Amino acid sequence: MAVTHSYALSSRAAGFSVFELMIVLMLIAILLALATPSFREFTRSNQVTSTNNDLVTALNLARSEALRRSTGVTVCSSTNGTSCGSADDWGSGWIVFEDAAGNGVIASDDKVVQKWSAPNNGVKVVTASTNIQYQPTGMAASGAKIDVSFDSCKGPRRRHIQVSAAGSISTQIQNCS
Repeated sequence: MAVTHSYALSSRAAGFSVFELMIVLMLIAILLALATPSFREFTRSNQVTSTNNDLVTALNLARSEALRRSTGVTVCSSTNGTSCGSADDWGSGWIVFEDAAGNGVIASDDKVVQKWSAPNNGVKVVTASTNIQYQPTGMAASGAKIDVSFDSCKGPRRRHIQVSAAGSISTQIQNCS
């Protein structure tokens, strides 16, 4: 005798119900809400570190070019990439230029070695120095201190760059004030 099977239509299809899908979406939303502030802080910290590294690169370039060219080389703030600005303009960018006269002013015969544009939005660069000059010996004309942080800096998020009179550069992580 042959056995015949009768397949009745199942009342429930395989897969997720709308309720299960809503629970999964709600859990994903909660995890994203928890992760967003951490990711934002991570991004800000990377922007500050990047700006700090760009400044250290500019200072190292100026020192090595002063030694290589046997002439003064200066790092200064610059809003336009062709002339030096004030101590308040470091957030607008900076340049490294050959400074034959050693006066921190770009003369017509001085050459701009490299330009850096303004750091990312919200990153501030604070220093009392209008420029940092390196002599042909690689020594700095004077020491300088530069702080790089975010506008709403909290905790150990500020980068502090110190240029000694000997020309060496050091960086520290400090607490924001």
